[in-house]
Amino acid sequence: MLKGAPPGTVGTAHISKWSNAKMFVEFLKHFISYVKCSVNQQVLLLLDNHKSHVSIESNPLTKEHGIVMLTFPPHTSHKLQPLDRGVFGPFKNTAVQHVVI
Repeated sequence: MLKGAPPGTVGTAHISKWSNAKMFVEFLKHFISYVKCSVNQQVLLLLDNHKSHVSIESNPLTKEHGIVMLTFPPHTSHKLQPLDRGVFGPFKNTAVQHVVI
């Protein structure tokens, strides 16, 4: 999945093909290690409205590290999330063609 990716790149996958709260917490830890955010140096993290982004595990982590999460309303990807159309969508299509489950 990460062949040829830049150093420090991490990735996770789930058999269901959907993200979950545990995977999001792992993302947050990786994000925190690179962004170096804190309560005094807050960052804004823009996210889609997936249920995995709000959990018992992620909420304390975001507060402790000064991460302010803003989620887009459901069904607005085409207007507010150009990365879904221009980056993540094509990536997903390519990944699905190369992953054997």
